[in-house]
Amino acid sequence: MRALDMLRTVHKSSREIKNLKELNSLLENVQRSEDAIAHQERLQIMGTMTGGIAHEFNNFLTPIMGHAELLMMELPEGSDEQDSAKEILEASEKAMDVVKQISSLSRKNVETVYKCIPVKKMMQRALKMITSVCPPQVHLESELQVEQENILGNTTQLNQVLLNICVNAIHAIGKKEGTIHVKCEVISRESLAGFLDKELPDTWTDYIYISIRDNGCGMEKETLRQIFDPFFTTKKGGEGTGLGLALVEQIVTSHKGYVFAESQPGVGSCFHIGLPVLQADQPEETVHVGERHEIRMVFADDNAKVLELLRRSFDKIGMQIQTCMTVEELSANLAEKEADVLVVEESIEEQSGVDFCMSIAGKYPKMLKLVSIESISREIVEAKKKGIINGYVEKPLSDRNVLESVRECQKEQGLY
Repeated sequence: MRALDMLRTVHKSSREIKNLKELNSLLENVQRSEDAIAHQERLQIMGTMTGGIAHEFNNFLTPIMGHAELLMMELPEGSDEQDSAKEILEASEKAMDVVKQISSLSRKNVETVYKCIPVKKMMQRALKMITSVCPPQVHLESELQVEQENILGNTTQLNQVLLNICVNAIHAIGKKEGTIHVKCEVISRESLAGFLDKELPDTWTDYIYISIRDNGCGMEKETLRQIFDPFFTTKKGGEGTGLGLALVEQIVTSHKGYVFAESQPGVGSCFHIGLPVLQADQPEETVHVGERHEIRMVFADDNAKVLELLRRSFDKIGMQIQTCMTVEELSANLAEKEADVLVVEESIEEQSGVDFCMSIAGKYPKMLKLVSIESISREIVEAKKKGIINGYVEKPLSDRNVLESVRECQKEQGLY
């Protein structure tokens, strides 16, 4: 009897242990689900906030950039004052790009417009920037095996990618002696596919391959699996936002590239980046406006300061523009005399700029219609595909980026 009682007790204990394990597993799953829901809520909140943040910051940056450009024109060439104005302009341009990068976290698979970038020049500038942030005990080594190759992209964003990865490497090395090795070369699509262990589309033949290797503390597999997740960070509270590598992945993906990482605890980490090589030789073109002073350009925006700044900027380069602050005023202006170029704000008097362009479809067949936008959206892309608009201009507005957008539209229509 005693043996039977003991056996029953053992079976009962086993069932209780099994039930406790199942309950524990269930609670862990619930906790993970709650964490995932909270994570998604944070992303949704961020997506909602970034639109407003971008709008407000661009309103601040537009006069800063515009007045800096005006000062650069008026001040003596090579003077300390002109250099200061140039620094203001460059800093505000960087701030504008940072706002766009944060905004991009809430937008996936959205088309954008880039420029032709010489890879060697970009890498040399990026390495100088990285060198400036390396502490004395961290040594930067580089190996550039590129010459004339170009990629299509945004220089500021790609610099942000390299800087974010290298800053993480510096933190991983800590206070000990360490090395960061950056290598850049051209590899075939097949070679990159081997690294990624998956097939790649045959759109591009070659890729720029950048590897960034450090001998820091390294990462466990579980940590490595989450490094590109927004808000994930291994740093102490207040020391990191968890957005750095999320931005890296977003930027590289938007450039039709690939990024992945390898790491071992106590050995170090290596980040691999592949960016498609631009096959055609497409050197960046400058905007020539001297022969097109007679072009009639009309701007519609409900911000008087922006319009005044644009008037002054275009006046400096010898171009007169027309400005309107309401839809009614704009309609009357166009009825009086057809414009060659219309630049209308994405939302003017709470009305859609795209809808306005749609309302005048066919009425002014020779007029180029552009929309000024905070960031590229599917509505804008679809409107361009359908021919409702000819193009768009990203804020903050300046005479330079407006004329570049006009030139791109003219090229697409065979007018340039």
